[in-house]
Amino acid sequence: MKVKTGGLWLAAIVLAVSVAGCSSGNSNSAGENTEKLKTELSKLQDENKFLKEENERLKKLATAVPVTASGDTEAAEPVSDSGSVNTDLSGEEQTAIVKGTPLVIDGVAEYTITKTSFAKKVIPSKPGSFYTYYEAKEPGTTYLAITLKVKNLGGEAMDADSVADVEVKYDNNYEYGTFSTMEENGGEDFTYTNISEIEPLKNGTLVFLAEVPDEVETGGKPLYAEFKIEGETYRYTIRK
Repeated sequence: MKVKTGGLWLAAIVLAVSVAGCSSGNSNSAGENTEKLKTELSKLQDENKFLKEENERLKKLATAVPVTASGDTEAAEPVSDSGSVNTDLSGEEQTAIVKGTPLVIDGVAEYTITKTSFAKKVIPSKPGSFYTYYEAKEPGTTYLAITLKVKNLGGEAMDADSVADVEVKYDNNYEYGTFSTMEENGGEDFTYTNISEIEPLKNGTLVFLAEVPDEVETGGKPLYAEFKIEGETYRYTIRK
């Protein structure tokens, strides 16, 4: 914002000339006009001083560097730790979630990504004598499996199938949906999330699966997953 003061100085000069002209008259009305003009001139000078000071203040604000409460300069770019903010190609800001670092939402749950892997066949972490498994059937595809450990911090049981919605994106362009399964009996088998619950202060281990082309595993291009949890989106960077 810019404040111009030149016009006020011009008005002041005009008033000064008018005062000089009126001073040369001898009538009472001329004297009254002179006093009025002197008063107006004084007001204009005060206003001009205020505007100059305001202009200087605005200039300083425009060049000020924002600081945090601790006195440190704010980072110009987001960092890549859990709870930090990333900006994607569309300009949208998203909070990062990092493998091994818990994401805690008070009164809801604690979320920790524990493992990410590619496999043609996905089995439980500690398979028992009889267990369920998932195998990529379509030629040239494999499963991307993301394991999420969830601790329920709420006062009631939470539905396992409502824990998170996960979408995988490859090369900032190709999107793949996921479905989830849940480990049971200490990791001996899988069960369906739509019939499972996680009780208060207990843990549940979910595996989100996306059947993707082999190129997603071998291509070497950026790969990440977006977790939608409690109305917020968290980005998990698998490969930059």
